[in-house]
Amino acid sequence: MLDAALAATEADDGVALSLRIENAGSEPVTLDFRTGQRAEFTAYPADEGAEGSAADGDDPVWRYGAGRMFTQALGSEAIGPGEAVGYEATWRDPPSGTYRVVGEATATDRDVRAEAVVDVE
Repeated sequence: MLDAALAATEADDGVALSLRIENAGSEPVTLDFRTGQRAEFTAYPADEGAEGSAADGDDPVWRYGAGRMFTQALGSEAIGPGEAVGYEATWRDPPSGTYRVVGEATATDRDVRAEAVVDVE
């Protein structure tokens, strides 16, 4: 069983994002990837009164992988029981507002994601 947590912190140069994925199970877990990209971070406007994930149909304000190139090579990462891996990114110069940020592993056959809300001033 994989648990994910996302930290989104306003910093001088933008919003620092950190996705931590922990293996809470008793067996090793392997994450398989199709490219060099290990995680995707996406920011949506935070809707007043909306709980949980970003509403369907909301257009992202920012996506980490947009316009970036990643190596086109298969890869994998093994996470032992009680171990964790982390992935980081920075959203540079975001506009002021409140955002729901979703961080997710880009692993095939795994739905590992977490959300956080960040206020940008």
